[in-house]
Amino acid sequence: MLLRFSGGQHNLHSRNRNIWGIIPCAGVGTRFGGGVPKQYELLNNSPIVLHALDRLSRVKGLLGIGVGVARDDLRWAQLRGDLPGSPWHFTGGVTRAQTVRRGLEELEQRGEGDAWVLVHDAARPCVRTQDIERLIEEVAFDPAGGFLATPLADTLKSVGQDSRVTQTVSREGFWRAQTPQLFPIRTLIEGIDRCHEEGIICTDDAQAIESLGLHPRAVYCGDYNFKITQRSDLGIAQMILEEQEGTECIG
Repeated sequence: MLLRFSGGQHNLHSRNRNIWGIIPCAGVGTRFGGGVPKQYELLNNSPIVLHALDRLSRVKGLLGIGVGVARDDLRWAQLRGDLPGSPWHFTGGVTRAQTVRRGLEELEQRGEGDAWVLVHDAARPCVRTQDIERLIEEVAFDPAGGFLATPLADTLKSVGQDSRVTQTVSREGFWRAQTPQLFPIRTLIEGIDRCHEEGIICTDDAQAIESLGLHPRAVYCGDYNFKITQRSDLGIAQMILEEQEGTECIG
């Protein structure tokens, strides 16, 4: 997802600085292909989602992680055992936003509605824990929250229905949104509900926050924190993980 980043934030702070994690894991990955949802494809001998879970679980002070799985998901149950972070699971929805919303509801029911949540894609296995902790530090519990992102480096083209270029768009100020994304739980619930009411399809959590007139902070992260979308991405992710493990940069 591309965002135009303008900066400028509120300076209020939440009193409750508890942080939880949610990983939406109910998607089917239609662009990836194959008979297995991409989050369960093996990457360096482990399902992709376990890599994402491992990186998130290493964050200092994180109170717990919920994983949203499809109602008919049998693969998650097969992963039971010594999972990173000892996560709980809940039944996700049809869309990513619905899955995140259900996870937030569970946290509210636990009495954590005033806390914060890190939402991380199941198919982003290469984020470093130190990047997530820097996100928390730089957002500093600003009520507008924030997310990891990287400035757009490629030339940006607007293309018409006939696949012909209509214009070249300046990439100045455009960033690729990544995850995790960090927001107050109740604010994110309000944003998701607002988007639903207005018929807006949220492709990430920051978009829900933006619908409330807030301006989340974009916190720099490298291109290695990409989302696995195509089968060819597995080889790239494998090389990144091996390099990170070799330099001990995962934590």
